[in-house]
Amino acid sequence: LLVAVCLLSAVVIAGRYPIHIRYHTKVSITSIPLYLLAVLLQPPLAALIAALGILLMELSLHAQRGNYPSDIATSVARSLLVILFGATVLQLFVGNHSPYMLTLTVAGLVILVSDLLLAPLELMPMTGEPFGQALVAVVTEGWLIEGVQYLLGMLIVVVVGISPWFLSLVLLPLGFVYASFKRAKELQSGTRLMVEAMADAVDQRDAYTGGHSRRVTELCELILTELNLAGPEVELILTAARVHDIGKIGIPDAILLKPARLTLEEEALMRTHASEGAHLLVRYPDFRRGVDVVRHHHERWDGQGYPAKLSAHAIPFGARVIAVADSFDAMTSDRPYAKGRTVATALEILQAGRGQQWDAGIVDAFVRGFTRAQGAGRTGMADEYRERAVVGNTSGLSSTR
Repeated sequence: LLVAVCLLSAVVIAGRYPIHIRYHTKVSITSIPLYLLAVLLQPPLAALIAALGILLMELSLHAQRGNYPSDIATSVARSLLVILFGATVLQLFVGNHSPYMLTLTVAGLVILVSDLLLAPLELMPMTGEPFGQALVAVVTEGWLIEGVQYLLGMLIVVVVGISPWFLSLVLLPLGFVYASFKRAKELQSGTRLMVEAMADAVDQRDAYTGGHSRRVTELCELILTELNLAGPEVELILTAARVHDIGKIGIPDAILLKPARLTLEEEALMRTHASEGAHLLVRYPDFRRGVDVVRHHHERWDGQGYPAKLSAHAIPFGARVIAVADSFDAMTSDRPYAKGRTVATALEILQAGRGQQWDAGIVDAFVRGFTRAQGAGRTGMADEYRERAVVGNTSGLSSTR
């Protein structure tokens, strides 16, 4: 019972205090106590304690994360199934008198693989991506971090088996690792602010589009809220939205600020900003996971966008969200050569292009959320667009910039 209570507390504490490895990316070390549950307790009790620990952890973070009950239920069910399966397999090996280290290794592999296979089920409702695509993303991001945790769990079991006092040999280095990551986070925060300042500088080069990236980020947040999405992937999308046009830093003023429509050659050069932005951001660990979102935010649902002519769900979910928000802000912004459209006209254009230029579900979510924000008299972002509601160009043509 004491072991169960200690590991239950460890699951909650590990989830409450993750290690920050870069902006919007935290590593929760809950896999270590979850592995110990599977190894040290009988399968039913291990699964029950694991589910209870994750539930308490999720509830304690509910106000901070804004997770929905369905998200919490999915997370709890995933932990219960993974630990129940892993603990059951371990007991089968113990019953066959298999070598101790082989038993610990097999248990770790079973839990790791099961966890990675079930993780996409949490992401798919959020992103709309196929299972295979979500699985590749999960494995690419998580296999090393999770694998190291299971190795540490095995080490703890072996060390405690020799002498409980030897546990300090494991915990002390972990403390140093935590302190190192905390220091690295502080240094990386400065880099993140510098990159965001560069993105703001791009916006401010053009008096007509000043604040564009901030507005697009707010519109993306509106869409994601309307879709009832929350969690790390949402934060990733908002981070990418904040710097989605940073590639324009290399576009000459003669083109970026041209008070007339661009020629075909100038348009081709302007279109390089998405790829150039991705090339720039890949150098910064804080933004690396959002590189594909930035690169593909000008793709179209029908495959006629750029730079890769991706279509439908092949376009990263975050890029599809930014595409709608970016287009709306661009359409309602004044240009030297054209007055911005009214809000009503811009909404009509979005609806006309749903399923063709933009993801229909995202357009619908944007229209619902934006209309509700205006009707509720929300201050801030909605007010800024409310000023554009009655004055503007009613043309159905969309801006190339």
